[in-house]
Amino acid sequence: MLNRSMMDLLRREEASRRMAAENLKVCPLCGGLNAATNAECFVCCWRGEFSYDPYEIEDGVVELMAQCPELVDAFVPPMPQRRGLKQRVRDFLSRRRARKQLDLWA
Repeated sequence: MLNRSMMDLLRREEASRRMAAENLKVCPLCGGLNAATNAECFVCCWRGEFSYDPYEIEDGVVELMAQCPELVDAFVPPMPQRRGLKQRVRDFLSRRRARKQLDLWA
């Protein structure tokens, strides 16, 4: 059975894959990855039919990230930082102090 953090990671990867498939397309002539809104391929100026196959798009994204590793941050959202016990207690106490006291004499 997969633990919760692994399941969250898989969900995030699936969401980013879906987002890439919705916003990208592949040129059948040169294999270039293009934005879905482009009318022509920015690499070879192809103006014909493009491929919207999610697996082909994923292969293109993986190849692009292998060539440019700094793009990984744009496709994979960072893992949220867990706050320590000390920070959580501080936050709880500050919220408690910030609440208005209930006026029982009114």
